[in-house]
Amino acid sequence: MIAYYTSFLWMMAAGGSLPLPASSFAPVGKKTIAPTSHRVNCRFAVSSELQNNEGGAAASAAEKEEEEDATILSSTPSKPPHRRRERYSGRYPRNFKHKYKERSGDEETMEKVLAKGMTPAGTHVPIMVKECLHYMGLNYDSSKTKKETDDEETKKTQQPPLLVVDCTLGYGGHSSYILKHLVETRKDDGSSSGRLIAFDRDSIEIKKTEERLRNSLRELIQSTDDPTMDIDDAGDALFTAVNQNFRTVGTYLSSTDQNGKVTNLLADLGLSSMQIDDNDRGFTYKREGPLDMRMNPEDDDATTETAHDLLKRLRVRKLRSMLRENSDEEFAAEIAAGLVGKGATVPKTTTELADRVREIVRPLIEKQYGNKKINNHERKKTKRQLDSTVARVMQAIRIEVNGEFEALERLLEDLPKILAPGGRAVFLTFHSGEDRRVKKSLKGGFQRG
Repeated sequence: MIAYYTSFLWMMAAGGSLPLPASSFAPVGKKTIAPTSHRVNCRFAVSSELQNNEGGAAASAAEKEEEEDATILSSTPSKPPHRRRERYSGRYPRNFKHKYKERSGDEETMEKVLAKGMTPAGTHVPIMVKECLHYMGLNYDSSKTKKETDDEETKKTQQPPLLVVDCTLGYGGHSSYILKHLVETRKDDGSSSGRLIAFDRDSIEIKKTEERLRNSLRELIQSTDDPTMDIDDAGDALFTAVNQNFRTVGTYLSSTDQNGKVTNLLADLGLSSMQIDDNDRGFTYKREGPLDMRMNPEDDDATTETAHDLLKRLRVRKLRSMLRENSDEEFAAEIAAGLVGKGATVPKTTTELADRVREIVRPLIEKQYGNKKINNHERKKTKRQLDSTVARVMQAIRIEVNGEFEALERLLEDLPKILAPGGRAVFLTFHSGEDRRVKKSLKGGFQRG
């Protein structure tokens, strides 16, 4: 508005006697107006009455414009101050919050990280994808000839519509391949009934994953060049993300009248890389973070306690039993006594917990060497054993905090009601506690027929 007011006054002055000097303008807020002591003598042949009326109208218009400008200025949001990124030591960032290029999906940075055989921060690379799809019966082969496709047409029409459930969506690695198979199946046989329902209790990650998968799904549908497939409608029909623990799969399917209709089910148990990467989630002992470990930290569920709260509540006997059951820990008794026993202070951070476990277990491991001096090889071996012990302790606590075994047992119990006749279920397990439960359940189900 400075330019508008200045131009207006200089134009009036040009029709009068002399231009007003720069010093004769008084700033008001962000505007520049002429002081009342200066009057512009304009040479217009009009009556004094008309001049007075026009002068009053002009003054009124100017006041009104000033009020409008003041309102606009007051309602305009102030720009936040520029803040420099926090600097880190070394050539490459080590802390999760410093890896902003990886977290933002910078292609060049992601390629460099992957070339080193590492996983970019905030992402997860799925394992055994081909094997999982094969045993789920979703190994779509684009190299099949038309004759082979025609030969299988009868079989396809006799099979129930594909209803796939991914119990652990995570970063969406397995689900992305499942969606690709569903789109290709639609393209080839004209079926519009294939669908994926993906569950994940992590309220932080599921939002990001759903958005990423829907964008990818749109690109897949567009690449089919099928005019009968509406991008948005087909995407909604193909994919549903459910922010729930997989223990509720049976309940959810029952409420949506889909129990007994699932043709393929996948449960990739355990933890995802993006959860471990974020120090604030408290899943890793390699970097300091709060002792949290909750999969659903944003939920308003008062029954969900942090790992720190859990340790404060547990007694030595209960913690010892938990460490043995959840991670087969060899030194469960000594660790339990050292963490929550008499006179012990419950750790508040991940690194504090790791240091405490190392202090407890180190003498027990070095005891095997007797009084002899430990050489470099034995020192490295001891360090690996200590790190493995810390990992097992954190695994046991995480499983208890999130009720992972209870959720798995509930899913296995509901499995016969979930699957359609001839349906397939694939479980990816990572430790003996999960493995025992899955094998025991499947063996029992097989024996019962």
